[in-house]
Amino acid sequence: MAANKLELVENRRSELQAAFLAFGSVSEQLSGAFDSLRTQVAQLRSELGAAHAGKEHLAARLSALIAGLPGGILVLDGAGKIQECNPAARELLGEPLPAECFAGVLQRAAAGGSGGAEPTELRSGRFVNISRRELDSGGEVVLLTDVTESHLMQVFLTRQQRLLTLGELAAGLAHQIRTPLAAALLYASQMTLPGRSAEDLARCAGKTVGSLKQLDKLVNDMLAFAHGGAAREAVSVSALLEQVAQWLRPALRRGIRLTIRTQAPDLMVRANAPSLVSAVLNLATNALQAASAELDLELLGRRTAAGRAQIVVSDNGPGVPQHIRERIFEPFFTTRVRGNGIGLAIVKSVVEAHQGSVCLADVPRGATFIIELPAEVTA
Repeated sequence: MAANKLELVENRRSELQAAFLAFGSVSEQLSGAFDSLRTQVAQLRSELGAAHAGKEHLAARLSALIAGLPGGILVLDGAGKIQECNPAARELLGEPLPAECFAGVLQRAAAGGSGGAEPTELRSGRFVNISRRELDSGGEVVLLTDVTESHLMQVFLTRQQRLLTLGELAAGLAHQIRTPLAAALLYASQMTLPGRSAEDLARCAGKTVGSLKQLDKLVNDMLAFAHGGAAREAVSVSALLEQVAQWLRPALRRGIRLTIRTQAPDLMVRANAPSLVSAVLNLATNALQAASAELDLELLGRRTAAGRAQIVVSDNGPGVPQHIRERIFEPFFTTRVRGNGIGLAIVKSVVEAHQGSVCLADVPRGATFIIELPAEVTA
């Protein structure tokens, strides 16, 4: 009995020793894992601190770059109010800016006559281009680019080009004036010769007057080219085409068919009506002069997909030869024996004075001239 108890005690002691050994082993493993975890936590904390410092450094660098940009940067919220802006934006638009509505700030800073033109003129005399981009988080970022120097340079170059063109025109005009002036002087001198009959005097007087009228037309054409149109008002495109038709109808001969169409009856343009009517009439008259016997002439008014106004003068006549198409708008370029070559140059000058453009369309037959102008917005 005692032996059994002793054996039982020995077994329990062996089990307890094994348990203590297992506990010690597990404790050592847990201690090692804890030390490793503590090392990893310290490493992660160090990396997080470095990342935070790098993020702050990156944010500071980005802020310095935005502040040093030569263009104005504004961040707008969903309501269009300014949340952030850099010094360049403050310099261009003036103070204050934060929490203000950008549309109101722009209206306050823009010159009264800018009227939505590009670039926008500011009251300070600067010119800026405005670019906007929507943000994924809502709102917008607005970039203001100062283009004053390039704009003024473009204005200067345009003025120089116009002066150069006027110089070339003056030289060409002098050559064009010489012929009718010489003819007028010749016939006038013949009138002073003794023994001239009344019939000869009347003939010489008629020739002199005809030469002077040709000279007067040249001068008037040059004035029209130089001015390109004076005061402007809102006029209907259909009314303009009807005025052109009134001038054309007396000149229509047998076999000439004139058609007037307006796809948009409410289409309006801001124009100097007499000069624009004269430009369209010039194109139509060229078609009549180039026609032989049969001709279909159409005057069309329409609105483009972009909302601009177009006046189309088309015919089924002989058209314009391919080799001279690029030169037809040059002053004093003509293929006619008695032409002065300034008609299409006047058309181009008048249309460009109305902030428009004119071109010769590429069509399989005849000639199609397209005048494109800004459409007048009506209530």
